[in-house]
Amino acid sequence: MTKNGVRLVLWGCCLFLVLAGCGRGNTGGAGEGGVSTMQSGMDARLFDQEVTEDDALLHQGDAGLDKQVPGVPPQNGTAGGGGTGPRALQETPGMAPARPNPAIAPQAGGYTENVLSTAAMYFGTPYEYGSDRSDPSTFDCSDYTRWSYLYALGMNLPQDSRSQAQYVRSFSSRVYTDIHQAQRGDLLFFIGYRGGQPDAYRGASKAMGNISHCGLYLGNGKMIHTASARTGGVRIDNVFDNHLEYRFVMGGSVLQLK
Repeated sequence: MTKNGVRLVLWGCCLFLVLAGCGRGNTGGAGEGGVSTMQSGMDARLFDQEVTEDDALLHQGDAGLDKQVPGVPPQNGTAGGGGTGPRALQETPGMAPARPNPAIAPQAGGYTENVLSTAAMYFGTPYEYGSDRSDPSTFDCSDYTRWSYLYALGMNLPQDSRSQAQYVRSFSSRVYTDIHQAQRGDLLFFIGYRGGQPDAYRGASKAMGNISHCGLYLGNGKMIHTASARTGGVRIDNVFDNHLEYRFVMGGSVLQLK
């Protein structure tokens, strides 16, 4: 085996251990056995201000996708999205709940594990804003979460983070605005990056229409997501006591329907 092959095997083993550890504690709290971002095999680029302050894609998130991806509705932070709670967006005509393909058997632990196993397959995949929704060679944040559910379970979610948030708000039986209530497999939604400190988000509108980032919660305070090219594509990060928590708008289950 080549050196690159050995490196890939070791990297895969580390990722498996991280995902398994997150699965043992599938509620919002860090819990025993939680590992830090560095211990999980990830770097700290998402929290390094020398990287993030000039990272235009991190600031933008998937805002403006309607100009690049067919079928994405225009973003509007006021009309239909001016409230701050999880019911601030209006209904989208034609939006309907999706369910797992009955021909797909759930893994041990349920359909959530199918989704997260699929998500883990794309760990390290490069970031591309407005990525092709039919090609998993690159992702932006909402393409990544959508693809994870589509490929794992045949569930076709909306194509951008705001519409995915609206979908969760409309159909999920478990929706929350406190990130500490997150459970394994949930979708988490955030406003755009403004800085690394809490003060940067004081007074910031958390209208649903201002959502521009999303990710999949793993448990034990970890999220797998993709935020920008400079931060490394698909990665795992802590969500507590950093700008992800300060930016959080809402989260909820895709699998637990009303």
